[in-house]
Amino acid sequence: MENNRLQRSELTVIASDITIEGSLEVRTELHLYGKVIGEVRGRPGSTVILKEGSMIEGKVTGETLIVDGFVHGEIHCTKKVWITGQGRVLGQLKTPNLQVDPGAIFEARVKM
Repeated sequence: MENNRLQRSELTVIASDITIEGSLEVRTELHLYGKVIGEVRGRPGSTVILKEGSMIEGKVTGETLIVDGFVHGEIHCTKKVWITGQGRVLGQLKTPNLQVDPGAIFEARVKM
């Protein structure tokens, strides 16, 4: 296969049986089904999507965060945080735009 045919993936998927301990940097879009213990840092333009059953225990920074799983820690997003009806957030949250759907579990100190 020629090198000019290879395309760089814009999507990162972490499977449900994966646990990452440490720091993770997201350049474009992350779909997390597994668990991260540590820090998830999103670059400008990035989107982090926590799927149902996923978990981040630590700090999440970036542009957009969609929580369909569980975050226990600190969230700093520059654009938007959306907590779906299946999502859970415990900790601290800083964002200019927050959406919390009915059914979500949300126990956090918020700064907007």
